[in-house]
Amino acid sequence: MLTIENGIASGRGLDDFAYIEGRGALGRQAMRLTRWLRAVHAGRFLPEGLEAEGRHLDIGCGDGYFLRRSPAAHRYGLDRKLGDRAEDGLPFPDGSLDVVTMLAVIEHIADPEPVLAEIHRVLVPGGRFILTTPRRAAEWVIALYARDIGEEHERYYTAESLRALAGDRFDFAGSRAFCAGLNQAFCLVKRSGTP
Repeated sequence: MLTIENGIASGRGLDDFAYIEGRGALGRQAMRLTRWLRAVHAGRFLPEGLEAEGRHLDIGCGDGYFLRRSPAAHRYGLDRKLGDRAEDGLPFPDGSLDVVTMLAVIEHIADPEPVLAEIHRVLVPGGRFILTTPRRAAEWVIALYARDIGEEHERYYTAESLRALAGDRFDFAGSRAFCAGLNQAFCLVKRSGTP
């Protein structure tokens, strides 16, 4: 797990752009731009007041790019390539995190239900779950720099399918499209009164 406490990093993180090895020159440039755009659009959903004691977990953190830009005082990152598996349980107590993010991750998860249950468990009431995911229309663009895209993405999501997945655990607080409408960011808020 990658940890950033009051600006000081410790633990493990992936090497910069290790996750796009073999993508070629076009893929590296596209991933740099897309990664920046994801961070900008997801970052707009971060709540104010995280600087003092806010706790932020980024699932699928990669090299910590988004975490390093988060204002939260306490930042944690998990990534499958580091051996972390969110579906096996998150290493945090119930109701201990203010924000959980997953940028370009949910589409890689075969069964997202256990992951959402864990996110719900660790968020404080009113805590935010912020995620980005490409739209199906992006598949042909992604295929230009990721030939194995069929093996990478389990499914694509719409606002409606995410609402259904969230069920009665989360309120849908907002969404925004970016990358010419090929990518999307969502903000879900843990409902008060839900365990």
